[in-house]
Amino acid sequence: MPRILFSTIIVLALLASSCEKVIDFDASNTRPTPVLNAIPTAGQQLFVNYSYTRFFLDTVNSHPVGNVNMVVTANGQEYRPVSINGSNYFFDYIPQEDDQLSIHILSDAGEVAANTYIPRMPRISNPRVFVWDTVFNMLTINFDIDDHPDYHNYYRFTISQRDSGCRHIPYLDKYDTIDTTRNTFFFCQDKALTDPTAAATEALGGYIYTQLLTTDKLIDGQRHNTTIMMILLRDTNEVAPFIHEYTLNVESVTPERYQYLQDIEQATSIMQLITEPAPVYSNVNGALGIFAGSSKVTFPLPYQSPYTPAR
Repeated sequence: MPRILFSTIIVLALLASSCEKVIDFDASNTRPTPVLNAIPTAGQQLFVNYSYTRFFLDTVNSHPVGNVNMVVTANGQEYRPVSINGSNYFFDYIPQEDDQLSIHILSDAGEVAANTYIPRMPRISNPRVFVWDTVFNMLTINFDIDDHPDYHNYYRFTISQRDSGCRHIPYLDKYDTIDTTRNTFFFCQDKALTDPTAAATEALGGYIYTQLLTTDKLIDGQRHNTTIMMILLRDTNEVAPFIHEYTLNVESVTPERYQYLQDIEQATSIMQLITEPAPVYSNVNGALGIFAGSSKVTFPLPYQSPYTPAR
């Protein structure tokens, strides 16, 4: 037995050493690359972020590109930035459904161009919210999707959670105030949305998501009723009154943004710890990044908390 154990330890050590990678880099030879990121969204002022990439050891967060001449064309009409804040360029233009957009940039970093359109607004109706009191308290959201007929809809579903208030930190025996918003886990077992023939997102454990990327392949032109749920977990360290606010976000995206979101999800998955980094899609010529349209509706999810924090 000791001999077997010793052999096992040697094998594991060899495996660990064979997986080790050492990356040599010359800090003086890190050439920045231009990056264009913009998600023109229906009903919201257009802004574009255009900058150089940031070296991972750099403490400066923004590296603006010099001598930028930027033009956005919407349905044949040209727009130029009306204000600039760092690497963000703001336009006197609010995108609308079905707008056709292009962007063209000349700068010290060269020529950059991209095209997109604004998808139609997702039609969500009859949202109903209630708490299902079982072993866990389940926040249940039921609503209808009125899918546009003969139109390729690409959907993104998320639930954002805002936590705000005071918490007690037991191991430090002190109190801390937080105010943060993040996408939270939810459950969906609707095969019309989650079936692999329609969806791009693979569920954790078969039905748990932080975002659901799916298409209308199985519901094209239909009024489709669906339900998603999330567990209302209790944190006994919260000090009353403590705010928990939830919002349902339903987004229609272009195929380019759909692919980009799918690649980002794969690139940040736990599997990337043991595999080579996955490439992330870009539809920009002359730079990295994404220029892709979006339309989004949001629904606050009011509910009566089934418990009161102990403190």
